[in-house]
Amino acid sequence: MIANPFEQAIVTEPRRVSASVPGLNEEPLERLLQLVEALCGAGLPRDARSPGARLLVSPAPGYGKSHLIGRLFGRLEGRATLVYLRPYTNPASCWRSILTKTVQEMEFPESAGASPLEAETQLEAFIHGVLVRMAVNGLRRGVIASRDPQTLIAYLEGACAAELCANETWKSLLRRRSGAFAELLRRQLHERGLHLRASPAGWLHVLVHFAYGGRDRPELRRACLDWLKASGVDDEEAQAIGLPPADRPPWDLAGEQAEELARARLADLCMLAGFFRPFVFCFDQTENYAATPELAASLGLVVEGLTAECVNQLTLLTANLTPWVNGVLPHWQDAHKDRIVKPYLELKGVNRGQAAELVRLRLAASGAPEAIAARLVEDAFLERFFAETSFLNVRDFLRRCGERFEELARRPDEPRRKPKEPAVEEFYRARLEKIRAQPRRRVFNPDALFWFVKHTAPEGCRPLQTRSRYLLHGWERGGRKVYFGLEAGHHPRRWQAIVREGEALNAAAPGCKLVFFRTPDLRPVPGARWKTASAIQAARGAFLHLFPLDPEELSRVYAAHDLHLDAVEGDIPLSLEEATAFVKAELRPLWERVLDPAPENWGAPGPPAAAEPAAKEPGSSLKARLRELLRREKFLSLQETLERLHPPATPEEIHSARAAIPEIQAYDGPRMTVFQWRPGRKG
Repeated sequence: MIANPFEQAIVTEPRRVSASVPGLNEEPLERLLQLVEALCGAGLPRDARSPGARLLVSPAPGYGKSHLIGRLFGRLEGRATLVYLRPYTNPASCWRSILTKTVQEMEFPESAGASPLEAETQLEAFIHGVLVRMAVNGLRRGVIASRDPQTLIAYLEGACAAELCANETWKSLLRRRSGAFAELLRRQLHERGLHLRASPAGWLHVLVHFAYGGRDRPELRRACLDWLKASGVDDEEAQAIGLPPADRPPWDLAGEQAEELARARLADLCMLAGFFRPFVFCFDQTENYAATPELAASLGLVVEGLTAECVNQLTLLTANLTPWVNGVLPHWQDAHKDRIVKPYLELKGVNRGQAAELVRLRLAASGAPEAIAARLVEDAFLERFFAETSFLNVRDFLRRCGERFEELARRPDEPRRKPKEPAVEEFYRARLEKIRAQPRRRVFNPDALFWFVKHTAPEGCRPLQTRSRYLLHGWERGGRKVYFGLEAGHHPRRWQAIVREGEALNAAAPGCKLVFFRTPDLRPVPGARWKTASAIQAARGAFLHLFPLDPEELSRVYAAHDLHLDAVEGDIPLSLEEATAFVKAELRPLWERVLDPAPENWGAPGPPAAAEPAAKEPGSSLKARLRELLRREKFLSLQETLERLHPPATPEEIHSARAAIPEIQAYDGPRMTVFQWRPGRKG
């Protein structure tokens, strides 16, 4: 089996980009790097303000927007906190979506291939950087007393987060003198004219407890994450963390109040980044914001808010020029348009020399036979592409190289086959395999779930309007009403209020139900110590359906959403109608369970479902078997690997094990994922 090295032409995860051709779109990349560098000046805390957001435009799909983002992220590892933002879907909760995704991104390492069980996460690095630099500032100014400040400064600046986490003296100092450290934080920011929206004491307690104090009570670390996401925190947990009453979000926040709190929390994170690294917020696939005028307009408000209120950050948007100009920009106010710096950063296609180098890179990485490689890089083959133009669309060029590769790799006795585009199911399966291999994607995503609820319901469902703090949408089918909410928080009084609203709706329309999706990263409802647990369990046996989505179901929903986004962007040769029809059929079995009116089929009442334990590293036995299989076979598709591994393993386990074996390279094509044995490759 010879893997086609040109199949992987679409970047779906920027942190996993392959090697790039020297000189290709180097100008916009270098400009973005300069802009980030300008945010990293001397003097802490910084108050670095970007002159505006930047827009990276492409003449059409296929010129490498997401690939350039991946190159940017690779160059910025260790220099910025990187946040990749796929389109949000609900303009009424845009700030909550951005904040949630920011914190979720920070819960994982910078590199997509690194395990959060071994590598330092962006959030751990952020907290470590803020606390250490704040303390070093205090030591240098004499505000923090020490017999040997220079030695202590040298230790703090050289210690990694894991080392300080094990240093009981450091942790004890932060706890015992929390008031003094909070005042130190306030004073250092005040000197720069900066003021946190939440209190310095609140921020200090959350950061310290998450980093150093919650290992024995993991639920308190989860409560810290809830607070960072501007969700309510149970009073008992807030007290254990040390949150001042004024910093505890009201449990019944909704609408504009909840949006304002999320916006303020994001601004605070950016302000604290002045002690550490700047944020880079990257809004990709912006064509999807043209879906409605309200959605397009909300993006303008977000850009205005980020550039006006958030320091120490760079906002980057990517767009294909025509849908941006015709579908998004007309719905922006002039003041919002002015927040984007002109001229735009423009992408170009590959020239003749870059095209030849791109072919060589792909062939070298794949280990293709020399005879085929020689024919592909010959002048006659490449010249035909540049006879009438100086630049080519990268994706189109790779597609045509792939067709030529298939032709050259065909056996003499094998009949010539007319190239055909992958079917819609193949596009979907490719996205499904990629999400299975990406733990950072398999978390609560309110935007993908909102899209699932609003746009993929089966035929025969009539939409219901809702006026509720807790319910976002509803459907009626066969005379039965089903309402949906998206709640990631864990405050008992909020869930008690949801139950009360469900009781009222059920009294008015007997047989109705409330559906709340629960993903593996969310805490179980009801909580073990909640006084309202019995009432919530009773509701689960009547009208409250806490619908658990396991990692595989979650991957299927998110893969369907990715297919939708890519169809809108023009990344795949599918119309939006074709993509929608497919995902509705694919997700119909899940919808039948969602709409099931019988409480006895909902898995309730009963004990609360435990949250999925943290992912474990792949076992040495699986890694050894996978290593030996690929060493022997050299090339295998994922499906072939599944069939030949004994005892069997899941796709997720194989991807996890493969990531821990440097000699195995994975190629994600539109039709399949292929593994290749490369003994000289290092991790």
